[in-house]
Amino acid sequence: MRGTDADRLRRAVARTLEGSLDPSGALPLLHRLARVAEDGSSDYLFAHRKLAELLAERSPWRASLHARRVVAHVPGDDRAWATLALCQTLLGHYHFAHAAYRRALAAAPDNPWYAHNLGHLLDVALGRPADALPHLELAYVRAGDHCDVAASYAHALGCLGRLDQARAVLTSTPSAQRPREHAELLRWLDRGAPEARAASPERLARRRALLASGEVPAGSAEDAVRRELSEEFRKALLSGLAHLPLDKKQRVRARGLARDVLAQTDPELLRVGTKSLAAAVAYAVVRADSVPLSFAEVAAPFRISVGELRGAFATLKAGLDLSRVATVR
Repeated sequence: MRGTDADRLRRAVARTLEGSLDPSGALPLLHRLARVAEDGSSDYLFAHRKLAELLAERSPWRASLHARRVVAHVPGDDRAWATLALCQTLLGHYHFAHAAYRRALAAAPDNPWYAHNLGHLLDVALGRPADALPHLELAYVRAGDHCDVAASYAHALGCLGRLDQARAVLTSTPSAQRPREHAELLRWLDRGAPEARAASPERLARRRALLASGEVPAGSAEDAVRRELSEEFRKALLSGLAHLPLDKKQRVRARGLARDVLAQTDPELLRVGTKSLAAAVAYAVVRADSVPLSFAEVAAPFRISVGELRGAFATLKAGLDLSRVATVR
């Protein structure tokens, strides 16, 4: 009887997924299938794998639990490892995500998306472009026509001082067809890829904390730290905005709010990480215009967790008058 129920539910899930533009409609059926299917069976694995994939952005912690149930039974399940890695990235657990992406890539070494995600995580979240480069190069060789893959590869090359090679990657597409992110990266390269010479993430975090506490001497030292933070913040904002469905006016307003943030001397704002603060600026515009994006969907392109975005947004509202953006709920 239990097997019959599982078969019926799995067919119902398949019909729902095929006949709907919104796959979340299958969630109740998948939850029921996960309960009735025999532990470790193909129906059990299908239900938990699909639940993990559908819940990853809206509830990464719950999705992680489903993905871990799959890999507990099938240690070589690349899709479950990749989904677990995405969830841990959204939660801000970058070292866990790094390990999970490695397991996914080990199980499916020819998958360029796993290689890209692992490399991008190493480069942007963990500040290890040299370790990222082999993975990003592999992804570029296999899927270089995808603009995100090319951009990530070029960024790592730029961080390592290989500017000509990075330019060649970005200019392989005619300028009229070049995405905005590629144009931004080319301007960054023309300035000598300043982030390649910037302080490490750990050192920058320590200097940010000193500045926020008032322990950095006034004058040129403070100005230097602020310049580093400003450039890091600007880059994080532009990179994140490029992956959000906002129009030109909304992007302009986000940049205007960013300038207000940079003009502040509020220590609480300075303590917030630059990626989190950039995401909070983007979310202020999203909320003001009632753009149908969740915290998770805004946090994802900035490579931060939902909790980090919520905290940064609360700090932003407390430290700035957001009425110039619009009424923020």
